[in-house]
Formats: sequence, structure tokens, C-alpha cells
Amino acid sequence: MNKILYTTRPSKPFLSSLRFSRWLRPVRPSRAVKGLLLPGLILGGLLVSSPAVLAESIGRIEYIEGDVALIRDGEILDEFQINPGDPLLEMDVIQTGFDGYAEVLLTAGGRSTVRIQENTAYYIEVEPQTGGGENTRLRLLSGSVEMAVQNVSRNSQVNVETRSAVLGVRGTEFDVLTAPDESTLAGVRAGQVEVSSSGQKVLVDGGSAAEVQQNQAPRSQTVPEGDFDQFYSVWTEARLQAFRSGAPTFIKAYVRRFNDTEPEFQKAYRELMAHRNRLEREASRTGTSLGGDMRLRTEVSPALIKMRSILPLFENTVYRLEELSRFHAQGIGETTIDGVRSGDFFARFSRVEQNLRRQLGEVRTVFRLYRVIEQRSFGGLPEGSGGPFGGGSPINSMGF
Repeated sequence: MNKILYTTRPSKPFLSSLRFSRWLRPVRPSRAVKGLLLPGLILGGLLVSSPAVLAESIGRIEYIEGDVALIRDGEILDEFQINPGDPLLEMDVIQTGFDGYAEVLLTAGGRSTVRIQENTAYYIEVEPQTGGGENTRLRLLSGSVEMAVQNVSRNSQVNVETRSAVLGVRGTEFDVLTAPDESTLAGVRAGQVEVSSSGQKVLVDGGSAAEVQQNQAPRSQTVPEGDFDQFYSVWTEARLQAFRSGAPTFIKAYVRRFNDTEPEFQKAYRELMAHRNRLEREASRTGTSLGGDMRLRTEVSPALIKMRSILPLFENTVYRLEELSRFHAQGIGETTIDGVRSGDFFARFSRVEQNLRRQLGEVRTVFRLYRVIEQRSFGGLPEGSGGPFGGGSPINSMGF
């Protein structure tokens, strides 16, 4: 039985005519196994594994319905372990299944509401800026969201990043849709959004939308009669048809990418995790020891830089394969990759996918711990400002 919890029920369905999942048989994502969670601290109903891992809240969960999971510190919490009012931390991943829906309130860099549709995964990164502001990045790994930005704090920025585009937002209401062929559509209901891709930018005003296909410049157009739902429905159908015709090629490319990058990720993961306990101790320490922090950061920096070099590509690949597996289960894109049937690959992937998501969550936790130390001793210097490693933190610029 699905859980429905709310403080305020959503006032309207979001993108009611847009359902990529209507093409799919219901396939639920992997669940957290009850009883295997590490002993920890309960905060607002949400379990976290260690006081050292705690960071300042960047918002809270407002509403959940159906199949919703939160990934924090390597643990996957399902909708029965999440409640409205629970805090949201930087690097938390919220992931919805075929019937999932969630709303969160973000308070980092201003005030925004994010409505997360089914089959969607995203997380937030917050980077302190000079002048007291913040650069808040919503990294949309898959699926669709609606975002209403009530205000942006002084000297702050709010961006949404997908596989194919970056959206710079101001006070506005807009939707971001991603398709299985890696296209992105940004529809602006009110305000203005800057959409950039392949080194080119367009400003999209209210009543318009911009499409970005992989490795192409964004294209803007007016939404006919302001009917966004109909516009999204037509766009979705076209992108699904494009994906179907090239599904075997997409699957081959991502399977090969996974086979190439997974060993590199595992090696970088082992090297980074060797520093985790020490980082937890240092992040929870009160007071400042500039010399000690400098030595620690010098020792940890090589592992952080190595992980930074592989994480965006590998993370994208894992969530992309999870998305592709839902289509493959319907017989879309069946093929052979270097002598291995795609069905055999996805069977193996399904056995390791949950652990990979946990590992990715642990990596993000280490990044957060490192940032605590960085902010304590060096004031969270932004990239290019003369940080301790020749300009900026080794965890900055974690773009796709």
C-alpha cells in the first residue's frame, strides 16, 4: 500500500498529460532493506548515520506520495522512513518511482519550491560565494521537475543542470523535462530563464520554451496559446519516437561506458573512503587548526581530485542505465554489446545498481565533510580565488 503524507496537498497536478511512464510497465526502484540501517541519530524523523555527517539544512520535505526514496550517506530510505518536515541536506538524492511524487522547499540561496515527478532523480549542491551569497545547483539526473523560485538572495545564483543544458534562473516559475534520448525542454510559465548548451545561450521569457538536444545549441519558441501541457505532450511523443528508433545505439553506448568507467570508479572509491573516518573526526572538531587542516587537505586532495574526474560521467551513466532498463524491460532496445546480450547485462546491473547508488551517496557525504573543513578554515573559498590548492577547492565544478 502506498503511503500518502502531506502538510498541504498540491494545488494542481503537474504536467498531467506528460507521462513517460505510461509507456512502461510499473517497475519499482530498489528498496532500503529494513533492519540494515546503521545505528545513528534521528533528526526530524529521518535517520542519519553520524553527527559528523550533519550539515546545515538547505530546505525540507513538504510532501511525498507513492514511491519515493532519499539517499543519504550511503543509505537508501524509502517513503515509510521519510516524513514531511524532515530536513533536506546538501547532496541528498531524492528519487521517485513509477508512481512517486514529492515536493521540497529549498532555502539555500533564497526560497524555491521544487515539485518532483515520477521516475525522477536529483540532488542539490550549494557552493558558498564571495560576498556572502551561495551558488545553488539542482542536478537533474533523470526525469522532470517543476520549480517555482520565490526569491534569490543577494550575491546568490540558482541553476538547474541536466545532461544537456544549464538553466540559470531568477524569480520565476518553470518546468524542466528530460527525455530518454538526452534532450531537455525548459518551459517558462512566468519570469525568465537563461538556457545554455554547447557554449551558446538563449533567454526564455514567460510563455515560451527552449529545447536542447544533445550537443546542440538551445532553440527557443513561443508555446502556442500558452498551453504548456499540450506542448509538453507533443514534445514528449516526438522524443519518445526518436528514442525508440535509436534505442539499441543508446544502450550500447551506455553499457560500454559503464564497463569502461565502473572499474575506475571503484578504485577511486576505495582510495577516497580510506580517508572518511579521519574526515568525520576533523569535520566534527570544534576550533580551527589551520596547519592541521592544511596537512589533511594536502593528503586527501589527490583522492578527491581523482574521484572528481570520474564521478560526473559515472553517476550520469548509472542513472541513465537505470532509466534505460525500464524501457528495455518492455522489449525496447534489445541488442548485443560486444558479444553480451543486453538482457544479460541489465540482469547483472539490477543486482549491483542499489549498491552503486549507496556508494555514490557515500562519495557525496565525503565531499560534504570536506566542505565543512574548507569553510571552517578557509571560509569556503570559491574556485579561482586563491584556495590552498592553487585556486579553489578540488570538489568545485562537479558538472555533468
